Amino acid sequence: MLKIKGIYQLPEEEDGFRILIDESWPENLSREEAQVDLWLKDVSPPDPDQLYEGDLMGSADVRGENPGELWRRTAIKLIRDTEKEKGTVTFVCSTLQSIKQLQF
Repeated sequence: MLKIKGIYQLPEEEDGFRILIDESWPENLSREEAQVDLWLKDVSPPDPDQLYEGDLMGSADVRGENPGELWRRTAIKLIRDTEKEKGTVTFVCSTLQSIKQLQF
């Protein structure tokens, strides 16, 4: 199950694996209070030039794949695999902009 929740709402056991999707850490909230398992500072694909720095995705260019599409598929696979393993994945955020970025 996938859920979306505000970071300032109390963490619950039912949240399962909690992923913070804000670019910056929420104000006045400690890491202990947030109980976040993973912090994705940017869930949208990075600048295409960054993908190729250090040949991180050079193979995508060889296969002719769009780097943004490859990034999207990789993110979806990570989330699905985590959901299968943990049962529930809850995206937590403090801004509406973060929720809009979840549109893979």
